[in-house]
Amino acid sequence: MNIFICTAYLLSQPKLTKVKHQNFCYTLLSVKNFLHHIPNIKIQAFAKGKVAKQVFDLYKQKNSVVIESSIYIKKMKTINNHKNKSKLIFIKIHKIYNLSI
Repeated sequence: MNIFICTAYLLSQPKLTKVKHQNFCYTLLSVKNFLHHIPNIKIQAFAKGKVAKQVFDLYKQKNSVVIESSIYIKKMKTINNHKNKSKLIFIKIHKIYNLSI
């Protein structure tokens, strides 16, 4: 398992759903990129259980948080099935901490 710890901004309102008494939460994050010629990285984040409820409660637009998570990179082919592939980055949040002052 890959451990990924970063500082990120919450870009979108977390979507909280409940399935069989289990909370699930999806949101979009922005991770700062320290290279000058590449913009910030947008990542789709997923959480479940008590952590999902914490993500939902911590939300404020552009709120800065520290996230401990595992990272997944999925490769997807384009629609026209050429050799072009795109990569999507997903993270599963294990712990989240608020950095607002």
